[in-house]
Amino acid sequence: MKKSLKYVLLPPQALAESQATLVRFARQEGERRITQHAIAWLARLTPKMLSKQETSVALAMNGKHVVGLFAVSRCGLGHSFLVVDKRYRHRGIGKALTEHICQCLPKLYVRVGLDNEASLSFFRTLGFEPVKASIGPASKPTLWLAYGHWTLTDLQEHAG
Repeated sequence: MKKSLKYVLLPPQALAESQATLVRFARQEGERRITQHAIAWLARLTPKMLSKQETSVALAMNGKHVVGLFAVSRCGLGHSFLVVDKRYRHRGIGKALTEHICQCLPKLYVRVGLDNEASLSFFRTLGFEPVKASIGPASKPTLWLAYGHWTLTDLQEHAG
């Protein structure tokens, strides 16, 4: 019997027991689009860091199995990445996770490689605005997209 998916925010007190699983999931399902720097941040994430208002990890769960995650630090100015299990793609999971995060944060920034047309289109469809071009952590041209109460000052002060 197929279980229905649940969308939850990871509570800080549950981080320790699930962190290794989430890091492994991001590595396996991220298709080398998630930077090593971002995965290292997830591996270093502490309950204290996760309890900050601008940091969040949203999960899509099928029973006890993670099928999607959206991790964000500093409203995305630090890190923001979305990963969905290959077997569960094209079912609205990424959209639901993004909407879940957007409801929890006053603003959200994402950085997407210019060669990642699917992700650029995905975020534009959800109402994200392209706001700044830059060179990303992998030395590739990237585009910052923003949603909610974002400001150019945020990007000038905190974005590479």
